[in-house]
Amino acid sequence: MNIVQRHKLRNLRDRSIAEHFHLDWEVFEELHARPQMEAAVRSPAWRRLLTLAEPTYKELVWEFYATFHHNSKGNSDHADVVQFTLGRVEHSLSYWEFANALCLNSRAAGRPPLRLDLSDPTDFACQAYFQSICLPDSVDEEYVASQTRAALLRPEWRILNHLMCTSYTPSQGSSNRVTLRTLWLLHAMGRSEDTIQLGSVLARTFTKAAISTTRSLVCGPVITALARNYGVDYTGMTLVRGPTPLGEPTLRHQHLVARLGRVRWIAGLPQPPIPAEGDQAESSAAGGRRVPRRAQAPASPSPAPRSPSPGSPPPVVVPISDQLAAISQQNERILAGQERIHTRLDRERDRGRRLMSGQHYIMSYLGLDPNAVHYPFVQSPGFEDEYPPPTGDGGDAF
Repeated sequence: MNIVQRHKLRNLRDRSIAEHFHLDWEVFEELHARPQMEAAVRSPAWRRLLTLAEPTYKELVWEFYATFHHNSKGNSDHADVVQFTLGRVEHSLSYWEFANALCLNSRAAGRPPLRLDLSDPTDFACQAYFQSICLPDSVDEEYVASQTRAALLRPEWRILNHLMCTSYTPSQGSSNRVTLRTLWLLHAMGRSEDTIQLGSVLARTFTKAAISTTRSLVCGPVITALARNYGVDYTGMTLVRGPTPLGEPTLRHQHLVARLGRVRWIAGLPQPPIPAEGDQAESSAAGGRRVPRRAQAPASPSPAPRSPSPGSPPPVVVPISDQLAAISQQNERILAGQERIHTRLDRERDRGRRLMSGQHYIMSYLGLDPNAVHYPFVQSPGFEDEYPPPTGDGGDAF
């Protein structure tokens, strides 16, 4: 490493490493939502990227970000567009070679050429695509970049938007909103053929995280996959965390998973069939488990529904989409309140640091040790030697 890279490495040690999520098809199989998720991610390259399950190692992340360089104005076919070091070995790659090192290429280089980024937003019909992936009751909503709520999307697309905002485009803002670039990436992963060069997308993600001084370091598993491809030995390195699938707790926090007894499903998708009570008892007996007492008892006849009295207003039926929208708005208000509380706590913490800094400065100016504990009006052991008591009639008293 040169002097500049060593300086970057010292700054990287103080930054946190973001938690990286990946798709686990078994999780969505349990939630009865795997067909919808597979239909949303049809691109082979995007499937390999979003299901990449690798651990994250601290030394690999530091070395990669300290030596990473992206020449975005250069020729994308040249081998000096993306430069980095792993295992003390320098690598200079083109976009295609960078994606090929991660096994993200499904076609030959340059046939046909893939788009590098959303350089001209007018080339993308964002309103038409937004209407195709939003909830049925939100078709008439107008898409506004970085302001449209993610709660208007269908559940499978809202999950992918959350995954992109937390793991691949953290600089784009909160996962509760849909940015123009994220919407463009969602459109690309929904195509059966690859239309975007993922090497360019990842290079832009790494560049945003590298030049920032406050954001976390992202895509740790992607760096581990690169190290594995180049034969870097990372067995003795510091493990930050293992592969983290996008599981049910995160989906429940996003109000995407609901429960009904032991049956779980993603809100907004067709509800899975609930097995009859007799079927549950038979399956429990076949599995060797004790049949619940409730299943053995004969079912009591359900009471007949009461007919509405004449003249009474009909019952109000709230659509499930309106209920989800109300829950999403309530969640946004709670998150906004939490952000205000955290902001106030940060201000109080900064105020305490300034007070402590001022106290240390005053004590240092007075020649006192700032780290020592000083009790007022208590004589130290050498007090009498330094200031002897007055003698005589008191004329020499001080």
